[in-house]
Amino acid sequence: MAGWRYGWRHQQDWGRGAMGPGMMGRGGMMGPGSMGHGMMMRMLFAMMDSDGDGTISLQEFQAAHERIFRAMDANKDGHLTLEEIQTFMHETRRSVPPQ
Repeated sequence: MAGWRYGWRHQQDWGRGAMGPGMMGRGGMMGPGSMGHGMMMRMLFAMMDSDGDGTISLQEFQAAHERIFRAMDANKDGHLTLEEIQTFMHETRRSVPPQ
């Protein structure tokens, strides 16, 4: 995995951020033995391109991220706490079937 790249970010950057090594890092949806970053990017693109024109507008981008924000906002107060984000990420990792 040492030479793997995702755009301008190197593999060693994954797992250091808020997502940790689960969902996007080693052993997660983007890790070894997974469906691969190319397919994942195509799936995300298709989900965000709501009008199917082959591009993602600012409105489509913001709408997708608003859905993620609302899913993370457990108490629906319009604000995210670190605990809400961590809980969401932990539950997301648990929902990914083992490989």
